[in-house]
Amino acid sequence: QLLGSPKHAKIAEGRLKSAAELTVHLPEKAVRGELVRFSVEVHNVGAGHNLPTSLTEVRQMWLDVTVRDPSGEILMRSGALDEHGAIDPEANIFRAVAVDSQGNVTHKPWAISHFSEVRVIPPKGSDTSAFAFLVPDRIRKGELTIDAVLRYRSFSQELADELLGEGQVKVPVVDMKAAQAGLAVSKK
Repeated sequence: QLLGSPKHAKIAEGRLKSAAELTVHLPEKAVRGELVRFSVEVHNVGAGHNLPTSLTEVRQMWLDVTVRDPSGEILMRSGALDEHGAIDPEANIFRAVAVDSQGNVTHKPWAISHFSEVRVIPPKGSDTSAFAFLVPDRIRKGELTIDAVLRYRSFSQELADELLGEGQVKVPVVDMKAAQAGLAVSKK
């Protein structure tokens, strides 16, 4: 889209939306006052290559996970974008981290010495991210809602601002896949 081709943008978005599936793994119940542990599994079901692929030190694919109480109040969030378009630093991000010879993160191809982290999902493979939150005592009954969204953008807003000038381009985010699950709250 940024390069002026809505047709190709639509094709690319369609491919992204068919590349993965999400599965939310929950315990049987949530107990008031106790910690709940759950996970979100990302399956590479439609890409014949790693997710993300190519330029993985620039591309961003991450999980945005929200847990809400029965009234809709957020109990936990991981993977939100801040007001500057930066991803929550504690988010589960699928990427490669390129560093220079001194170990500093870099996006300059000529300065890359090695990758300090590589987290990609191979074709037909999967990756599981763990999450936890405390169920408040104030919740007496009802169901907690867990929303998981796999999100993607071609490069970070910070990199766009650095290369093109701050505020010149708002980097589009594609929601590749979403899943929702409910978890009943009990006394014990």
